[in-house]
Formats: sequence, structure tokens, C-alpha cells
Amino acid sequence: MKDLVVREHRVRIDLGPQVLRVECPEDVTWDPAQAEPPLSKTIGPLRSGRFVSASVLAQKAKLFDDGLFAAVELAAQGGQGKCAGKARLLEKVALRLSGMEGARVGEAAAVLLAACELGGLRVAQSAGIAGAVRQSLTEFLADEMRSKPLGFYTWSPGLEAIFRQDRMLQTELKDPVGVEILARAIHGTPEVRTLYEQSLGLAERLTNPFVWQDLRPLLKALDGGEEPKAAGKVSFLPPSESPEGALVKRLFGNSPIPPGFNLADELVKRIVSGDLWLTPKADSGWYDHVVWSLEPLVVPFRMPEGARLDLGERYKAQLVDLFKGILALARETHVKQVESPQAGCGPPERRITISPELSAEPLPSHYLRRAIGYRLVRDLLESTFGEVALAEMRRMTPDGPGKIPLARELTLMEALFNGAYVTTMRELGLEPDPKLAAGRTGGADADASRFAGWAADQTEDPDLFRDSRMMVPVFRDVERGLTKVWAFLGWSSRPVDVSFKVPPKVTVTPAGLRMPGAVAPVIEFEKVRYSLIYPVTVEAYVSKLMNRAEFAAHCDLYGTRKAIVDNLK
Repeated sequence: MKDLVVREHRVRIDLGPQVLRVECPEDVTWDPAQAEPPLSKTIGPLRSGRFVSASVLAQKAKLFDDGLFAAVELAAQGGQGKCAGKARLLEKVALRLSGMEGARVGEAAAVLLAACELGGLRVAQSAGIAGAVRQSLTEFLADEMRSKPLGFYTWSPGLEAIFRQDRMLQTELKDPVGVEILARAIHGTPEVRTLYEQSLGLAERLTNPFVWQDLRPLLKALDGGEEPKAAGKVSFLPPSESPEGALVKRLFGNSPIPPGFNLADELVKRIVSGDLWLTPKADSGWYDHVVWSLEPLVVPFRMPEGARLDLGERYKAQLVDLFKGILALARETHVKQVESPQAGCGPPERRITISPELSAEPLPSHYLRRAIGYRLVRDLLESTFGEVALAEMRRMTPDGPGKIPLARELTLMEALFNGAYVTTMRELGLEPDPKLAAGRTGGADADASRFAGWAADQTEDPDLFRDSRMMVPVFRDVERGLTKVWAFLGWSSRPVDVSFKVPPKVTVTPAGLRMPGAVAPVIEFEKVRYSLIYPVTVEAYVSKLMNRAEFAAHCDLYGTRKAIVDNLK
């Protein structure tokens, strides 16, 4: 309900019955002589007005998520608070394995010792195993799909080392004897086992459950006095599952990939048909929650706000592009851990014009689910490192640690997305879920105010002026010998029109003394046009992966979407 005073009349606007029509007009804002809209490397130059595109919030989340992940990776490696660290785990296990001899023992030990070397951990090696370690390193470094650091892992030598170390630990251990010895080495020392299970738990909850077996079932077998035998594939630290990876394996795990297959389009098709549901499971990690937050972009009609929105076909296509763009950016954050499977007469008439008022794209379910994801991460990090340690941690950036404690930033990010949810729900004439205050924020009104403050002064947010262009592998096409990637080329903008399909209920009453002969004003409903920022992404085959710096240089060199894609190798 909204009350306005227009001259001598009070206008009450009841949003209860309103339904908004949202559509992108057919005409475009760029030069018609150009075949494509221009690309911007950052969002900053495209901003106009206080209307917040969902892409702007996505960029804010992307930069925060990268920085959070980088900080957690460094803390989990070196140890902080209640977490003793992966380095300590690997050093202790490596010390037990380094003196062992024999070719059959060497495979598992070589992988672990090679991971130590890649992680900058110096552990003595016996002469009998040094050769196997060198061979493991040579094979690993020759495979860029496994060994090339991508995303924020290129920010520092320490992050690059963690990337390569953990990717080596994902190596499948094929020798049963070596796996058994490795399990016994962990089982024999309670501290080592605790460190191992803590590292696995953090990886699963921060990304997703593993795609194949780790050593925990073998440790349980040893607890019961049984022989520790692996059932199927096993790794010291396996990669994590993803909805897109699971779909690729389901469709083409043992068959050639047909020409023209587009994984992102297939995901969208199956979400719409109901063949693929993204609701997180009990053991889902953060990545599943991020992907779940994108579901409202593909099937907005299934969301609580669906009855209040009439979305045009071009705008729905725009939302699908947004889904693809945010998913690609989210996957890159998790690139190390997530699997890459293969508007007569008498006195002058007075008019009151009423237009839809939106502070952001009307996608409240998307914003709510993102806020829920940050609550999950906050609880995970507190249980892993402790409240004191989390209060001391800082988000990482390409320029170094941030100024605000990570615990505080997590609260602010939850409040930002919760505020976007509350604001857009109210603007649609819907009531936000009252359970939202169960988080760590100040409640619905406080979060809406925080969002409004951020939206009014986005130019002060450096995250919106950072370059996020990148490519991330999604699967390896064995038959073609190529890697399918999702590539984010930059940002563009287009207009979007919002009008009333069903107008709100408007009541006009005199606000004071009514002049003789005065007539009630005529109410007119008009559409409003906003500028919509959106990500430009492609799915393509490449023979060579590029990190962020390499791909940004490639985009700068070729300029347009077509030229960028045509010159990928």
C-alpha cells in the first residue's frame, strides 16, 4: 500500500491485484550498423540510474565469492583457529609413506608426495620412491586440464600451489595395495584421521559431495577389524559433483558427443521440462545452493512471484542468458574442486500518472536463495575454523586482503541479497517470508534499507569495476580431443519495458478543503523503461585453456563476440 498527495488529492495505491508485464523491446540501443552489441569489460561504465540489474548483484557476488574462497583455501591449507590445516595433514601422512619401498606401494605414495611438492611442502623421499614421484609430476604437469591454475587461483603463488596440490590429490589411485597402505597410514594416527576427515568435510560442504570414493569407507572398515578394500574409483581427495557434470555423464558417459551439443541449453531444457530439479539435497554443498538460486531465472512461473509477473518472450530469453552467465561465473569460483568430466468542457482536466516502480529486476526468489547460500557458508566456516578465527579472516582480492573481517562481509552479503528479496517482493505487492529474520541480519526492514543504500551509491563499490572475463572447462570431449568451456566475454546492456498487465487498485480522495467545481483527477497508467545489464557468454570447444589474464587479452585483441569465438584455438 502506498499513499501519495497530489495537489489537493490523496492517492492510495494498493499493489495487491497488480500484475507486471516485463519485456525487452525489439529495437536495440546499439548502432544498427553493428552486427552485435558492444562489450564492456566491467559493469561500471554501463550503469545508469538506480535500477539494479540482477547481473550487477551477480558481479558483486562473484567477486565476494572468489575472495571468500581464496581466503578459505589459504586458511584451510596453513591452518587457522580450530582447523590445523591441510599442510599439516599431508606432511604427517607423507612422513609415514616416504620411507616405503616397492613398486606397488609407490603409486599411492608417489601421488601424495608429488602433491606435497606441488604445494611447497618439503618432505624427504627415499631413493626407491623418488623416481615414481618424478613420473607422477611429469604426467600431471603435461595435462593442463588437470594442472593449469584458473580463476582466482592465479592471484598469488600460494593459491597456484594449492590448486596444483589438490588437483594432484584428485588423481585416481588404481593400485589396491597402495590404497590399503595409505588408509592404514591415516588410520594409525588419530590426529591424522581427524585432519583428513575435516579436510574432506570442508571440501564437500564448500563445493559439493564427491563424484567417487575417498578413504573414509576404508577407515570405517579398519575400525571394525575388516580389510580396507575400495569399491570402485578412489582418490585421496576426489573432485566434487555438479548438476552439469552429472548431466554430461548421464547423456554421454559412454557414447560420442553429437555435433552441435550445447550443455547449457540442455540444462535449461531439462529444468523447464521437469526432468532436472535443482533443489539441494541433505548433503549438498554451497555450489548446489548457488545453482539452485539460478533456477528462478529459467522457470520464473514456478516461483511465488510468478502470478504477479507476465514475462515477454524476449525477456524470458534474456533471463536464460543470465542463467548461463551466472552459472559459468559460479563454476569458475569452484574450478579446482568441481569435476570436469569428461505508459469537452469545464475546468482543466487533471491527470495523475502511475508507472511501475522497481528498484531491481523482479526476481525475488533468486535473491532469497542466494542469501540462504551465504547463511550456509557462514555456518560451515564457523564450524570449521571457529567464530574467533572467522572474525580475524579477510576476503582476498587481486590486490591483497580486504579491510573488513570476513564474518562481517558474510553478514553484509546475506543482508544485501535478503534486502533485494524483501524490496522486490514488496514492489510486486507480495509479503516477504517472515522467517527471513532467522539469519544473522537485522531483519527485513533493515536489510531493505541496506540494499537501498547500496543501490543508490554503487559507484563506491570497487567489485563492480573489476574484470571478470574468463573461461572455465565443463567437460573433456575424448573423441574430439578438445575441451568444452563456458566463456564469459564481458557485459552489455539493453532496454527492458515494465508495464501493468493488471493495474493496482487506486483510490483518490480529497486531501483537504475541496474547491467548488473541482473534479477528481484522471488516473493514467504508463510503462517505464529501465536499462538492463546482462552477461555475454558462449559455450565453445578449445584445444588450449586460458587463465583470466590470457583470456582478457584475447577479448581485448578481437573485440566482438564473433571475433573472440572465431579465434579461440
